[in-house]
Amino acid sequence: MILQPRQELLSVWKAISKWCGPAQSFMWEDRSGSNSISDAELLLCLLLPPQKLPAIRYDQPDQTRDDVVGALAGFGGPVEIPQRIVGLVGTYLSRYTDAETQVPTFAGGSYLTTAPEDKTEPTPEQLKLEVVDSYAASVVLCIAVLRFLRGYRPQVQRKLYLDEIAKVEADTQKRLTAAMAGLKRSFTISVFKADSPEGRSLREVVYPGSNHPDMVDRIRRDLREVMAGLRGLGISSDEVDDLLQNREKLFECGWSWGVVQGAEEVKTASGVYSQPGYAEPFPYLYFTVVAVDGIRDLFSSESRLAGLLNDEQQALAQVLNLQWDLAQRYWSTVATMGDQRWPIEELPWRATDESESDYYSLLVVSLVRHTLGDRNAPDADLSRVGRVLEELADRGRIRRRPLAEDPALGLHQPGWWITLVGAEQIAPDAPRLGWRLGELSSLLLHRVLALAETVNDSEEYARLVALADTVWRHLERRRLRDGRGAGLWDDPGNVFPSLVHRNEPSWYHTARVVQCMGTAAEMILKSPPSGANVSALAAELLAEADKQFDKEQLRGSGEAGPALRESLARQSINMRRARQMMQTHPGTAAAHLLQVLRELDKLSAAREFQDGD
Repeated sequence: MILQPRQELLSVWKAISKWCGPAQSFMWEDRSGSNSISDAELLLCLLLPPQKLPAIRYDQPDQTRDDVVGALAGFGGPVEIPQRIVGLVGTYLSRYTDAETQVPTFAGGSYLTTAPEDKTEPTPEQLKLEVVDSYAASVVLCIAVLRFLRGYRPQVQRKLYLDEIAKVEADTQKRLTAAMAGLKRSFTISVFKADSPEGRSLREVVYPGSNHPDMVDRIRRDLREVMAGLRGLGISSDEVDDLLQNREKLFECGWSWGVVQGAEEVKTASGVYSQPGYAEPFPYLYFTVVAVDGIRDLFSSESRLAGLLNDEQQALAQVLNLQWDLAQRYWSTVATMGDQRWPIEELPWRATDESESDYYSLLVVSLVRHTLGDRNAPDADLSRVGRVLEELADRGRIRRRPLAEDPALGLHQPGWWITLVGAEQIAPDAPRLGWRLGELSSLLLHRVLALAETVNDSEEYARLVALADTVWRHLERRRLRDGRGAGLWDDPGNVFPSLVHRNEPSWYHTARVVQCMGTAAEMILKSPPSGANVSALAAELLAEADKQFDKEQLRGSGEAGPALRESLARQSINMRRARQMMQTHPGTAAAHLLQVLRELDKLSAAREFQDGD
């Protein structure tokens, strides 16, 4: 694979140090300014990589490698680096906590924009609206911080630093609880008639061009497990009952852009979360994927084994786990319905509001990939997802050259704009508010790498790695080339000359590329899939080597001179090593066995020569 995660991650750290300056005068702002999401993304660029690639950890100063110290030289030496990180996390937690109520805040800030044709600016009240992206980013950040502190605290002896760590940990737990409560209150279901515009759009996506009389029954039958699980969510029982009892109703479920209108308050031992909700009670694909990715960290084996969640978080996690499971099942089921061609294979994906975009297709692929991986789906199904990713790379002009005035370039810059319905209700004369989706390339690379980590077929693995190489070349060219931000992302103008050049970094884009590097590291550390031909060859070589070795033992070679006994002992060790590697590394096992057969053949040839004399 062309992407070398360790070298690239250290390069990003050097570039961040150059842009942000020393820790004592750290500059948080990127080209969009500073907000609760972008600042979290910056911290994640520093905290996530060591947890994906332990070789670049810095939480244990006496084990920090020299190249890691060099990359983070702006923070000081190996002792100062983790101290400075603790200080930055503390600054972030303080900055995004309300000074009066001491409640964590999750405002979208500068990431919230008005419509492209609207020349007005969002109102101050709108900029303070809390969004699911901030909740999800905080969940990932808080889990990363807690894991970092667990590794760093045993190395600290001074009371001053231990007190600082204790305060940061307590504030992190408080923010994590608030973020989980926000996610819980942002989940929603939308129920509609099968013959409504939304119902017709859903039916057309699942069974295009079909007017089969039992189409609605077939959709409901495939979704019956999801529908049954909705009762446990505590959402308006009347709406759920109507869905379950009315055979002419369909639905969607997932996360809206923020706390939904009429959401019930969440009471915990540490506080009551009852901020008013403005979000339309309708799921958004983007925010559903963001929430699913963030919540997944709560249930990772590392989080469970480390016991990172306290009692009130465990209770919230049970509800989030159900929401997470239902959302994934819903979208993956809808996207893979039918006996032949899957709906996700029809590009672009069309939402129930009748908008359509390749970006939506990539988001749905994300949910499908998660579900297929979790249930160990056959490689044939994973290969179908891989072909969709290849087609999206072509349609996004990542593998193909763009046309003149190509509309596909709009997915790279300025991005796909979606309306946050309900945000205009917060203040009189407030404009329509929206969110811009612009990370098509990095999202595609991450999904390709994640899929490659899942497949068991060596040919499909090689195909996905080749696609990942292509997308990485594209992303590498989009790095800023000049100025203090050189080496960070994102300047699509480097690849597409018709787009505007950018000379300041974006933590939104950089964090997503760093996430790709972490996924690539995990994929490399995992054993690659073994092809059936290689495994069969290794098995045949082992059988032949066993037979030849046993022949030598029957001939009494083991009782011969010391050189011969030593040679047979080596071959016995090599054969034992090959047996251990047969299942996980059959190619390496075959290499050991070929060496064994060569050595045994030398013994046989020497004996024939002696017999000839």
